[in-house]
Amino acid sequence: MPPKWELTHFQVFPTFAAMRTILSSVLLLVSAPLHAEVEHEIPWGIETVAGIRSGYLYRGFELAETSLDLQIEAEIALSNETSVNLGTWHLSESSGNFSETGAFIDLRHELSADTLIGTSLTYRNFQNSALDGGLDFGIFLNYRVDDLWDTKTGLNYDTGNDAFYAYTEIRWSKPISEDAFVSLENGVSYLSDYQGRDGFNDFYGRLSLTYAISEIAAITPFIGWSIQLNDSTANDPVFGGLWFEFVF
Repeated sequence: MPPKWELTHFQVFPTFAAMRTILSSVLLLVSAPLHAEVEHEIPWGIETVAGIRSGYLYRGFELAETSLDLQIEAEIALSNETSVNLGTWHLSESSGNFSETGAFIDLRHELSADTLIGTSLTYRNFQNSALDGGLDFGIFLNYRVDDLWDTKTGLNYDTGNDAFYAYTEIRWSKPISEDAFVSLENGVSYLSDYQGRDGFNDFYGRLSLTYAISEIAAITPFIGWSIQLNDSTANDPVFGGLWFEFVF
């Protein structure tokens, strides 16, 4: 998915349509029953995100230094349990030649208040990159442990690099006021002959704080990290950034 929620690997846009829930309250982000009510009241939503980051990683590969990105996502609720997300994005390195443009569509279905399954199709085009662009097919499973914790497991096949990528993630998020919440995410990835890497790839994470400025706007400062488990010659970067988010 696009780079907003994939500082290292995470989905570009928040699981369970996080930004759209800000229209009612940031507290809805971590409440599964209330999420279903929002799905019923707001059958669609559009989110625009602009951001800057000190570094850009994709699946453990350090691709760029300071970068700017812009992304647009639309979500359509087909029913109380099923939704379609689609969007596009562009990211460019401020002082280099790297750039990334892409688009995605995914289908998500809630099996229960706590369990969600989905499939995704993403296209990426890289310029001056160590990775090759192309189509990426994925399946994933989200499970909400309780109001604070949820997990995600997925498997992707990248046609451009002709390799499989698997990951398991756990996220903790907690409201700290009526207008803000803090989120901590960690995961581990596994690669199958992905640009010379094979086996457990890296341990990665992100700490972020989201503050709703108004009913349609929010800001999110964040820091992220990636600890290499496969390539001993690669760096273990720590990076940060800021997103500006608008929901229509």
